[in-house]
Amino acid sequence: MRLQLTCMFLLKNIILATSAREPSSPACSRYDYEERLLERVLRNELSIENMLKEIRETNVKVESALKLMHEDRHNLAASKEEMDTKIKATLHDSLKNMSDSVAFMKHLHEEMGTKLNDAVNTSMINISDAVVQMKENSSKTGLQLKKDIDILKEQLTIPSIYFRVHTPADFSLDKDQDVVYTNVRVNEGQGYDPKTGIFTVSVPGLYIFTVQYYVGPSTNAQLAMAHRGIQIQLTYTAQVSGNYATSSMQVFVRAAMSDQIWVESRSSGTQLCNDGPFNSFTGALIHM
Repeated sequence: MRLQLTCMFLLKNIILATSAREPSSPACSRYDYEERLLERVLRNELSIENMLKEIRETNVKVESALKLMHEDRHNLAASKEEMDTKIKATLHDSLKNMSDSVAFMKHLHEEMGTKLNDAVNTSMINISDAVVQMKENSSKTGLQLKKDIDILKEQLTIPSIYFRVHTPADFSLDKDQDVVYTNVRVNEGQGYDPKTGIFTVSVPGLYIFTVQYYVGPSTNAQLAMAHRGIQIQLTYTAQVSGNYATSSMQVFVRAAMSDQIWVESRSSGTQLCNDGPFNSFTGALIHM
């Protein structure tokens, strides 16, 4: 209300000031002057009414804003009080839960310590029993291992497989003709056949074979050792002087069961000296 009175007072002062500052005009009738004055008063009243209307609307808005601010302040205070209550309750519950957790952890630590001690004691007892059992098993295993080693040694003993033969049935040989040695000096294992001149493997392993032959003056000899039908060791000797010559060849063979090894002529016209012991064929098993 005081604001409205103040505004009215200001408007009147404005009107008086305007009237006082009215510029002088040329001399006219009194009627014309009153008409202009009335028009000016009406315009001022209209302006005043519009201004008062705007002032009332602004006053309503201000009062509404103040009311909202008051309500917001009240709500803010209520919210703050509610938040303080919740914080205090939450803090209280947290402290209580923390206390309970500490007590639980302490109890758990004590319980784990007891269980750990029990587990260590039990483990020590089990280890002691295991050591005793291990000693007994080691002793039994040692004895069994010794027996197995003895059996294995017996099984790994290389059997006696060797032969030595000499004196070919023919001293003049054609190409690819087998040399049949008829005089058998040694035939351990019975692998050599004096009827065919072929040695047949009865125990697989690594063998060594040697051949020695004797040629006379102006003769030649070409011999080879064959394994599975393949010539694996070759030799050639030609004697053109008046002397005799002895030649030899040697080979290692990894032979399987039932493999056959023999000596054969590589060419026609192979002529051996007719002296039996100087023409020989030997073989032996050296490793399984």
